[in-house]
Amino acid sequence: MERVQHVMLKLARGHAAFELSQICDETPDHFWCGALSSLPPEHQDTFHSAHVQEVLGEVGSRNQQRLMVIQMTMPSASGEMKNVGMLFNDWVDVQDNNYRYIAIDDMGVIIIRIVIAEFYACEVAWGEI
Repeated sequence: MERVQHVMLKLARGHAAFELSQICDETPDHFWCGALSSLPPEHQDTFHSAHVQEVLGEVGSRNQQRLMVIQMTMPSASGEMKNVGMLFNDWVDVQDNNYRYIAIDDMGVIIIRIVIAEFYACEVAWGEI
């Protein structure tokens, strides 16, 4: 199990460097690996969901190039309808049902989530989540 965790940490560091242009040499603040089915039900939605980006990461990084801009019409506090723009960061499917990941760099926190064969999953974070 230790060897598998070592490989998953290397993958997470590689995604942080490749996608976010962030070098994460230090020990992560959060590290979880295991069967996807072992993820507690209260964390399932958060783990699988896309991320609404609050702050832009490294200018020119691959992650910034992948961000989608969404505009929604919502009622304001006064009841008046207004347009709200959002930045949306979604999972990258490297190979359908075999390998996917999401790299998040937001509000001083770097989070990498990985799913292999829709069975084994990993979440690594540097910073407080």
